[in-house]
Amino acid sequence: MKTTDFRSILGLTAQERWGFGARDLKRMMALQPKGCMVATMGGEPIGLTTTISYGRSAGWIGNVVVSGKHRGAGIGNDLIQSAVKYLLRIHVRRIGLYSYPENEAMYKRLGFGTTGGFATFSMPNGTRHLTKTIEKIPLRQILRLDKRAFGADRSKLLTRLHHEFPEGWAWIVNEHGVSGYSVVKQYQDSSEIGPLVCEEMNEESIGVLLSSSIARSEKWPLGMSAPASNATVAETAERLGFRPEKKGVVMNYARLKPIMIGPAIGALGFLDKG
Repeated sequence: MKTTDFRSILGLTAQERWGFGARDLKRMMALQPKGCMVATMGGEPIGLTTTISYGRSAGWIGNVVVSGKHRGAGIGNDLIQSAVKYLLRIHVRRIGLYSYPENEAMYKRLGFGTTGGFATFSMPNGTRHLTKTIEKIPLRQILRLDKRAFGADRSKLLTRLHHEFPEGWAWIVNEHGVSGYSVVKQYQDSSEIGPLVCEEMNEESIGVLLSSSIARSEKWPLGMSAPASNATVAETAERLGFRPEKKGVVMNYARLKPIMIGPAIGALGFLDKG
């Protein structure tokens, strides 16, 4: 992917109503420049996939899309295979992706197995209630917490989100320091909560983080994706006004170690939209 591809790529993502802008594509390229790939025809991008790696611990494939008039020709398969080859070449120990049910069979044909599930939620509208305060985000503590909970170092991604969305962060503390955090990302015409991590997985803690994220949302609808294994997040989200929308699966490249979503992961970040 090159910056000169952005206009065509945003046309593809607009067909899926992902709400991406140039800022989102720039972030993907900054995080994994050689892992963002396009399929072209006549020099024009007709398909996209992106990857991100967290050191050698894990790699993820996301944002898989093919132009509607070119689907069924194997382009999506080629993009996924290219992404897998790239991640294997940089020696990641796990490769994961998020899929919706209609694409699960395709990923299984390409060597992926299902290891878990997730559900998406949406709040159609609301009001921003953030009061301006000058409070430094305890980023170092958040990075340590996230690494423990996620099992890999996402500091490059989180530092980038900290730079782009300085008002989108909420956190809770206990006697040992930061025990939970959430961040809201803003797209062109929507917002998304994620990642959300909380070591004290109870209704009170999750309620504080979700309520704080709702207050920080600038654009609506507000979405989030929660692991299926985490009933507390789903129940708390619905109590606060989120509506369940779609169910999906967490998948792992079967030749490598399995991807597992830890119990402290409350909302997924960098969700595969495809």
